[in-house]
Amino acid sequence: MNRKTVGFFVALTALALLAGCERKFTHDRFDMIQAGVDDQEDVRHILGKPASELSDQWFYDDLDDHYSAVIYFDDSGRVQNKEWMDSVTGEWEGRSPNTNPPPKGEVRERHTKTRRIDD
Repeated sequence: MNRKTVGFFVALTALALLAGCERKFTHDRFDMIQAGVDDQEDVRHILGKPASELSDQWFYDDLDDHYSAVIYFDDSGRVQNKEWMDSVTGEWEGRSPNTNPPPKGEVRERHTKTRRIDD
């Protein structure tokens, strides 16, 4: 093999590796999943292989970026609901379809003042 051929194969291999490193589990891809429309095969195609699976729940997580998701399936394998949790921003959307709705009530906030004491 000549030098140009070897260089071509090295570049082709590097390109293939970079294309394979695409992150599938992101919030944008999570938003693509629709309850009642997508099934398990669709979810696997959109988000990739889950970190763990129960019979009707698939768990995804990204430990580097500190977010996770749960996809809930019905008996026929269709998405019943989905849940997204981001521990950095505190964002939590969606919920398990098997839980009671959150209680309605008064929203309260507590503000505290802090003071910095320099030495």
